[in-house]
Amino acid sequence: MWSNKIVYRGREYEERFAKGLDRLPEARTVREAVFIREQGFVNEFDDIDATAWHCVIFSDGRPAATGRLYRDKDPFVGHIGRVAVMKEERGKGLGRLLMAVLEQLARENDLDSIVVSAQCHAQGFYASLGYTAKGDIYPDEGCPHVMMYKELV
Repeated sequence: MWSNKIVYRGREYEERFAKGLDRLPEARTVREAVFIREQGFVNEFDDIDATAWHCVIFSDGRPAATGRLYRDKDPFVGHIGRVAVMKEERGKGLGRLLMAVLEQLARENDLDSIVVSAQCHAQGFYASLGYTAKGDIYPDEGCPHVMMYKELV
């Protein structure tokens, strides 16, 4: 695990990274709050968690946002997922910060592009970051999702 202090929009945050969810339990905390308690998902955790890179952004020492990155089937394609921001931290740009951090991690690991399985209500957010929707809308635990892609430059 490693961590960095960062200043974003005039505030200081800490970002922590670890390979494997068990090495960064605060990621589980955020995902449980957002995806299970708030959105009602049941199958939140999977085998990918054991090998994915996880990032948590901390605000005032508390976990505020999380996401994970892993190699897709294509070894040059990264998959960013489980992007979540705690309710009380929304509107501060932490989703944008988190995506930038995960995209930088992807570049550092020689990935050429990113795929995201986006909840449809968040499609505009990902589009504002340069992601393009491709394919049909599909359900994931009853929630409509769409695949979105971005080439890393």
